[in-house]
Order: sequence, then structure tokens, then C-alpha cells
Amino acid sequence: MIKHIKLNQDNLAFAIEVQNEIFPYEDATKEYTDMVNGQSDANFFLVYNGDDCIGVSGLKHYGIDVEDGFLGWFGILPKYRRLGLGSEALRLLDETARDLGFRRMRVIFNTEKGFEGAKTFLKVNGYTAEPYQCPKDRISLSGNYAILSRSLYNEPIEPWNNRNLHLTEANK
Repeated sequence: MIKHIKLNQDNLAFAIEVQNEIFPYEDATKEYTDMVNGQSDANFFLVYNGDDCIGVSGLKHYGIDVEDGFLGWFGILPKYRRLGLGSEALRLLDETARDLGFRRMRVIFNTEKGFEGAKTFLKVNGYTAEPYQCPKDRISLSGNYAILSRSLYNEPIEPWNNRNLHLTEANK
């Protein structure tokens, strides 16, 4: 049975260890700490299958559209991949997103950095991709970003249409 446990002071250090194992070249410490200290409205979780921690997941909101939640730091530890647990964890996160009032889930990807397995996983789980190139958003000007989107209510997905996310390297 998949469950998620919201990050707090007691599990923060462990969550950072798990996140670093899944994403060795990225660091969520600031985002995790900001959430735990009440300085962010993001929701980050440790993902468990029974008593085993199998990964991390999260929901972020960029303040652009109140109905769009962004997947943040979603990852499953390598030894638990390809067992269907990631899809179960994603469904559980969808329930949380609906409870928070989101109608759509989105995720932004740097298309140059690889992550082919993650992109395939999201597409298999119903996400569709569109390029993200917003002239007002510095980070997208390289042309190497895409937004993947999925409806939480089986509605036609409204494209992102290059609306400005106001991203920087620090908050993507």
C-alpha cells in the first residue's frame, strides 16, 4: 500500500538523503526546508510502500493559475522502479492535488539533460508534452524546456501556451 508522509522537522534530513540519491545532481534542500519552516506553500512527501521508503514526491504552485499544480521532486529509488509503484505514487499525489483544488498537473523539464525514463513514465501515465518558450521567462529562452500536462478530471487538457512561469535556476 503506497502512502506519503508530509515532510516535517523530524524527517527532513532523511528526505534530503533520499532526494539526493534519486537526483544526485540536483538539490531540494532549500525547497524542502522552506516548506517545513512555513515559508512555502509547496507540499513535499516521502513515499512509502508499507514500511519501506521508496521515494519522494511533491506539489508546487507557481501562482500563475490556481488550478495548475506542478509536480516537484517526484522520484522513485532505483531498486523500486519498474514495479508499478511509481504509477501508484503518482495516483496518490493526484488525489492530494485534487484535494488542494488543482484541476491539472504539470511538470517542467529541461529537454537537454536527459531524463528519458522520467519523460516516458509521465507520458505512459497520461501526460502530454509541449515546448516551453516564453520570451518573458529567462530560463526558457534557451529553447530547451518542455511542459508536460495532464488533467486530473479526464477533461481535455488546456495547453500551457508559453505563459510565463517566472522561473530562475533557483526555483525551477
